Amino acid sequence: MKIDLNLFRVFEAIYCEGNISKAAAALNLSQPAVSHSLAKLRSHYDDQLFVRQGNEMRPTALTKKVIIEVRDALQKLEISLVQSRAFEPASSKKQCAISLHSSLEAYYLPPLIKQLSVEAPLLSLATNRTKRSELELKLASGDLDMAIDILLPVSDNILHTQLESDQLVVIARKNHPILQSALTLEDYLSISHILVSSRTSGPGIEDFELGRLGLQRKISLRCQHLLSACRVVVHSDLILTLPRNAAKLYQKVFDIAIFELPVSLPAIDVHLYWHRNVDKDPANQWLRNKMILSTTEGS
Repeated sequence: MKIDLNLFRVFEAIYCEGNISKAAAALNLSQPAVSHSLAKLRSHYDDQLFVRQGNEMRPTALTKKVIIEVRDALQKLEISLVQSRAFEPASSKKQCAISLHSSLEAYYLPPLIKQLSVEAPLLSLATNRTKRSELELKLASGDLDMAIDILLPVSDNILHTQLESDQLVVIARKNHPILQSALTLEDYLSISHILVSSRTSGPGIEDFELGRLGLQRKISLRCQHLLSACRVVVHSDLILTLPRNAAKLYQKVFDIAIFELPVSLPAIDVHLYWHRNVDKDPANQWLRNKMILSTTEGS
């Protein structure tokens, strides 16, 4: 038989106050509401529970037996509610999941982990690439705590804030036979390109924008990871279009040159996403703030 747990708060209040009116005042309820709750409890236990003696409600033998368990359960519930509202980073063993494209991991993870290792050493973090069509469902179900991606059309249940606005640039190996000091539009369209994408076919973001201008580049290699693409760039004459932040990061590792795009394309806005259900959750709030802070420090 299902029973409203709020009835036990009434049960405990009547036991403490010994009076229906005083119990109602303590709970900020009306006297009829308390009397109605007591009637439900009496039916559930098949016992009077409290017997009126003058102005007092005296507990029955069953009530004296049950009250210990009821108080223990209410206390545990209260502790659980308090703990759910609190978050102690230094001792938390929370397992967090973030949807993050592989091309963004190298830029966003290191500064975040640097902070977490100091402030939340027991917290564990896992990243994965969630399909954009499934992103809202994963955030709603709690499978994901948050996500980082370009600006996406989402419902009002998904909240987001912009982390950065990045520009596309082009990288090529040092001493490229064609590219020396600058990259012209003619060179950009004639030289073979690498496209980094998790999809097996279809254009990249830059190809959509080029198509709007009536332009088309030549793609000779399609691969899944920026790291692989950068290594190919170093050992070939192929060029790669990618966000400036990523290009500057890989320039520290590879012997590559960065060129400005010879055509004006929209900025790449990167956003942090989370579900409305966890907007006020202390742990999620803390992790979001750390992600925003780490992005600022890492830029």
